[in-house]
Amino acid sequence: MEGPTPLTTSITSFPRAHGWGAALCALALASCSGDDVADSATEGASSSSSSSSSSSTGESASAGSSASGTASTSTTGASGSASDGETTGTSGGATTGTSGTTGVVEPGCGDGVVDEGEACDDGNDDDFDGCKSDCTAVELLDPPALEWKYYEIPGTTCLSGKPAGFAVSHNPDSKDLMLYLEGGGACFNDACDFTAFNIPFVAPIDGIFSRSNDANPVRDWTMVYVPYCTGDIHAGDKDTELGGQLRYFHGYTNITRYLEILVPSFPVERVLLTGISAGGFGAALNSTQVADAYGEGVELTVVDDSGPPLSNKVIAPCLQAIFREVWGLDNTILAACPECSPDDFATDLLAHVIDGYPALRYALFSNTGDQIIRTYMGAGWGNAMYDKCDGISTPVPIKAYSDDLDAIRAKYEEAISTFYYPSIGHTVLRVSYYVTAVGGTSVPQWLADVLDGQITHVGP
Repeated sequence: MEGPTPLTTSITSFPRAHGWGAALCALALASCSGDDVADSATEGASSSSSSSSSSSTGESASAGSSASGTASTSTTGASGSASDGETTGTSGGATTGTSGTTGVVEPGCGDGVVDEGEACDDGNDDDFDGCKSDCTAVELLDPPALEWKYYEIPGTTCLSGKPAGFAVSHNPDSKDLMLYLEGGGACFNDACDFTAFNIPFVAPIDGIFSRSNDANPVRDWTMVYVPYCTGDIHAGDKDTELGGQLRYFHGYTNITRYLEILVPSFPVERVLLTGISAGGFGAALNSTQVADAYGEGVELTVVDDSGPPLSNKVIAPCLQAIFREVWGLDNTILAACPECSPDDFATDLLAHVIDGYPALRYALFSNTGDQIIRTYMGAGWGNAMYDKCDGISTPVPIKAYSDDLDAIRAKYEEAISTFYYPSIGHTVLRVSYYVTAVGGTSVPQWLADVLDGQITHVGP
């Protein structure tokens, strides 16, 4: 991890809009009034609402035993403890070498034998199978069925430096899991509203989280809700000084830590990785690490709601450079995609996913004139001039935005699914989920087709 880096820019920031009034709403990468803002209480969660008594969840506290830890407060007011993690491994004795002599191999992590000081040793370097490559055991989760329970995860970090976490509504009868990344703005300059990333978790019940609406194709799935407290579109790994304080942008590495716990805790056959707005960007940008964590045996679908992989014709190179510098994207998504251009990383990462992960299903929803995204990306259109980051932020022209959406569809028409809605609105998976349709096809119907493996395009 890179050390603290002071950075001051004159770019207008776009804080979270939920509950902050129409003025902030116009400048936020979040759900706004008329564009799913009715669910504001559920967007903008922070892990600061819960705590854990374990100093290191899922890691060994002593030789030969898994770490103990107490999960944080759930929405029902009950506290809970995660179940014991993997603490045993293959036993064995002396090892015979392949050379002409026989000798004893020194015990150590990775030899498949649980030695003194190791909680587990499965002899591999897979960090997502319950026994990590450093021979610490992951403490598996055992949440109550069909109730939302929040877990604060040690080793994770919010923008403020407090621990982050996630919430789970577990269906023990399902082999499917939805991993949802919350949206809510972005923080990349001194004017960022840091309080917007410190809102307590509230259990979601609307839109794609409804378990009672038969139209929802994921109503019976295990659901994981990742609150957004990092301000880096779930993509960063760097400490940067902003607003006179050190800020912690670790959205990407937080998700790595979550996956170390979620993958072994809930064995599944299908995973839906999704999110809205900043969470939509996050779903796309984390698609490769989620695919790698679950492996080839799990069917992965990525549905990006209103975080489109726009080219540098919309996300100006000067703005991409600021994102990389403030959030440390060179340590995360660009490290995962060495061939990606630093000045066009979103477009190149999509190509990397399609070429390198052919079994992954990818789908994109966007309003054709999304006012929030155009305003947000307008930080690279200072004084209405493209690739100018030191002027007055000006929304990206609608034609430039819609043309980029059309280019994505045209290039990947046979590889990904799209749903474009003719509007300047923003996001669809929450309040607008059941009422948004084009040409007789609703969003839930489109999602069901995507999950079934159909490549389908809806809208202009």
